[in-house]
Amino acid sequence: MCRLLGYCSDHEASLEDLIGADGLREFTGLCALHGDGWGMAWYDGTEPVIRKSPLRADSEPEYDKLAREPLADLGLVHLRWATPGLGVTERNNHPFRYGQYVFAHNGAIHPQNRLPEMLPPQWESKLAGTTDSERYFLLIMSRLASNGGDMVAAIAAAAADIDARFEPNSLNAILASPDELYAVSWYHRDLAPEAKLRARGYQPDEIAAYFDLAYRATGSAVVVASSGWPQPGWTPLANRHVLVTDRRTLKTGVLPLTAV
Repeated sequence: MCRLLGYCSDHEASLEDLIGADGLREFTGLCALHGDGWGMAWYDGTEPVIRKSPLRADSEPEYDKLAREPLADLGLVHLRWATPGLGVTERNNHPFRYGQYVFAHNGAIHPQNRLPEMLPPQWESKLAGTTDSERYFLLIMSRLASNGGDMVAAIAAAAADIDARFEPNSLNAILASPDELYAVSWYHRDLAPEAKLRARGYQPDEIAAYFDLAYRATGSAVVVASSGWPQPGWTPLANRHVLVTDRRTLKTGVLPLTAV
């Protein structure tokens, strides 16, 4: 399980600029549970730049520096809570890159012994790490061409395929391209890791909302993020929907994820 945050802005902005000093402290504080590494991705023009580490975010000066630095107008942040059995290594840390696309996932896909079945062999060979999340990303990429370059259709097809053949608790994700930001909401609320969250002091309403995503759109920026920290006035993103944000105009659309 992990925490996600993605953003689009009309100017180069830092994470602190976008969510405020208190918001940055609260979001980063989620690594008390999601402490198996962190990652950031942003765009230098059309080229993605990635920084990540298997160490806890609030123990890393680089994370703090990057969170306060205006890196770009489009990017994402990931705090990892590793699924048992999937190693805490830099190659397993999110975000992942394929060409000009970057991706981060929150969730676990079971059973692990069948994960190699998720991808065609020619795509399985492209893996850098061992995670279900990277496979989910590559499955989306493999479906992009067969869906005529329609990213929403590719996401819907990949998510529906995984949901039919495996047992995911969540396929929530942030996917970015040089032109658009996609926030994917697809989860099974009843499969949240209740016992582990309860042991960490989460209340029943917080456990019920664990997989929720919400977004805030203003005239200058769109930010979308996982739950667990204060998000007053943010708009919930419905389950099995995707929020699409145009990098150039900041125009947003919420579309159903329906495989065709």
